[in-house]
Amino acid sequence: MKNVTLRTDASFREQLQEEHHWSFGVSPFCMLQIDMIQQFPADYMHQCCLGVMRKLIVLWLRGKLSTRLSSGQLREISSRLLGLRPFMPDLFARKPRGLENIDRWKATELRQFVLYTGKIVLKGVLSDELYEHFMLFSVALAILVCPHLVKQYSCFASDLLFDFVEDGRKLYGDAFLVYNVHSMVHLASDAHAYCGLDECSSFPFENYLHQLKRLVHSGRNPLSQIIKRLGEIDKHREELSNKPAAVVETQKPNNVFVLSNLQCCEVISVVDATGEVDRMVRYRVYDNLKPLFMQPCDSRLIGVYKAQ
Repeated sequence: MKNVTLRTDASFREQLQEEHHWSFGVSPFCMLQIDMIQQFPADYMHQCCLGVMRKLIVLWLRGKLSTRLSSGQLREISSRLLGLRPFMPDLFARKPRGLENIDRWKATELRQFVLYTGKIVLKGVLSDELYEHFMLFSVALAILVCPHLVKQYSCFASDLLFDFVEDGRKLYGDAFLVYNVHSMVHLASDAHAYCGLDECSSFPFENYLHQLKRLVHSGRNPLSQIIKRLGEIDKHREELSNKPAAVVETQKPNNVFVLSNLQCCEVISVVDATGEVDRMVRYRVYDNLKPLFMQPCDSRLIGVYKAQ
């Protein structure tokens, strides 16, 4: 798969693969001065989270016997997910739910699972082979969503995704190779081009349609209502932007931070100070940071530590 020739803007416009083009005309997009390949990136919210991650979980729940988990294993994963709820900071929009609700999981929950909680709750429950396969996906995605890591490690992430696709076919069969899975091999190039997957994803717009609907209070002139409400919001935008970007709290689970020098700390108290400083933060630094895992890479590469 690594040796295939990738499409380019030129090959697309020349219609070298006739089966992928209309027989009765040319796409109107070709009239625009844009790159027909690079400027149509994959959306990892739909492809990776709602697509591949949900598919993996469904295979563990309802797939073939060789990869399907027992009811006891599923209960254990759900129990671990629920056990993490008290430790999830408010930065996460949703708390973890059990696998019995998988058909109702939102994209943010699936993103949370693949990037954060999955590597914890699946350890020791999935077979080593299935767990290592999941970790290829999890680590690659963690690299590609980070603007700093993607600059240096996008090629490594690309290799992980190639292995994920190939190993997935061996573990789950040819039925695993649906379009979303196949498209994973192009994900690293999109992330590198846009300095991270979050720069070209649908996540910022996931709930925006619902927000627009809330701006409409009657069926009369809905567009005018939306424009008027958005104008009112813009008037207050500067006032809202002056609020602090982050709040330092002393209560768990919102009192643990990663410092700029990659130290992890737990805030103990925020006290009034004298002189030029209004407040002073007292915190305890975690010593002896260790990697949580070493395969497919040292977990510290993606900012995952086991602290004491």
